[in-house]
Amino acid sequence: MRYQKPINIHTLLQDSPLAKMMQKGVRLNELNQQMKAFFPVEFAGLYRIANIEQQSLRIEVANAMVRQSFLFRQQALLGVIQQHLPEITELIFYINPEFLPES
Repeated sequence: MRYQKPINIHTLLQDSPLAKMMQKGVRLNELNQQMKAFFPVEFAGLYRIANIEQQSLRIEVANAMVRQSFLFRQQALLGVIQQHLPEITELIFYINPEFLPES
């Protein structure tokens, strides 16, 4: 076995792919909490922010009715979201048939 220089465990955990995945998960969770104020109350629990990419926000919805409602309100939602996240220029809504609505 080759000699490897000891690595500080904190540095390893901060720079590892697992740590980056956890940080992204925490950010998505925080984003979901913030977005509850912007989305219609009647759809609470029927959607979630699934991913944030360079300029788009991917939103997972429970069914076609919710998706269609969000598509009708897309420009208004985008305007409100851009006040807090100016880099977002596109909202992508997709249906996940396995999405379990919050009760």
